[in-house]
Amino acid sequence: MAADEIEAKIRVTDPEAFRRRLAAGGLEAGQTVFEVNRLFDDADGRLHAGKSALRVREEFREVGGALHRTRLTYKGPVVEGPFKRRPEVELDVQAAGPLVAIFSALGFRETFRYEKRRTTFVGGACEVVLDEVPHLGFFAEIEGPTEDAVRSELERLGLAGEPIIRRGYVGLLTSHLKDAGRNPARAVFDEGG
Repeated sequence: MAADEIEAKIRVTDPEAFRRRLAAGGLEAGQTVFEVNRLFDDADGRLHAGKSALRVREEFREVGGALHRTRLTYKGPVVEGPFKRRPEVELDVQAAGPLVAIFSALGFRETFRYEKRRTTFVGGACEVVLDEVPHLGFFAEIEGPTEDAVRSELERLGLAGEPIIRRGYVGLLTSHLKDAGRNPARAVFDEGG
């Protein structure tokens, strides 16, 4: 189903203090998953050029653990506003393999791969997650149905004064990897991140 993704992303320098802040705000840590995210594009890079993305995400209950969920996501261009907002269509699928085979047959190839550890916190009006990203550290994302909902959750949790990061992880990682002279197409934990 198509909907707008509306989120505020902030850098977290002290993840334990952040967890305590969320607990004080009535949120409880839920499940932590390990993600493998793969971005696809055609040979001309039309999705990237159009500021869109096609992603296959596999979520595992732990590194090397059993597969929890596989999700296909299309994200459209970011819309101007105080928070990151873009059209998003998501679909849970049985497995990544058949999707990759279809993409390949249609001329799409994997262009970027990154891992992430994500803890979801429950109990608030918005989805609040704490992400650990290789090479970059920790970030929180607050996602809600409206900009007002996201703004209210930021205020409720005492995060309204924090700088909002509008770039996605792929853009942040690509810039970091290029600056560090590393492979700009993959960011995984076993490579020093």
